[in-house]
Amino acid sequence: MSRITPVFRPADYPGTPDERTRADLSALFEAMYPGNPDPVIDRGHTGTAVAAQSPGFALKLSQLARAVVLDMPWTQRRDLMELAIQTVNLHYGCDFSFEARLPGAAAEGGVGLDRIAALPYWRTSSLFDEEQRLVIEFTHATLSGTVPDELLDRAKARFGERGVVEMTGTVGTFALWAMVINVARP
Repeated sequence: MSRITPVFRPADYPGTPDERTRADLSALFEAMYPGNPDPVIDRGHTGTAVAAQSPGFALKLSQLARAVVLDMPWTQRRDLMELAIQTVNLHYGCDFSFEARLPGAAAEGGVGLDRIAALPYWRTSSLFDEEQRLVIEFTHATLSGTVPDELLDRAKARFGERGVVEMTGTVGTFALWAMVINVARP
């Protein structure tokens, strides 16, 4: 049971929401499920349902996540994106998000369950190529708060400055999700 009540549908919002909260709930569910008269957030997106306790925040957070996952050129390399996200989940011990992302990471992300299982051994595993190792190393450094110049230079040489900004944004966005999810423990 989640420590914070998820709002899977607008009617799940506890108590009697004020006018602004009702408007924010409506905007959130309309943005996520346009034209659906009975929108329901699926269990795989329980983090969004938890964030919906503050529906305006949940809307902005889901828009950010959508922009990161769908709109940035760096995240079009699904394998790199999933490796970064799953590295974040492992770093924060966010089991819910880690497990929820497994099917997509293995199928659509092209990472494969073998690589996901080998993430703790990324430095020595033969399953990762040089580019994937760079993403994992950069993600760990970003999460530690210290990205050495040498690592930043390698990342810029491979992905350009825009790519580094987008990779950092991906790490930061999913770190925020991991924190929200870990507090709620769905």
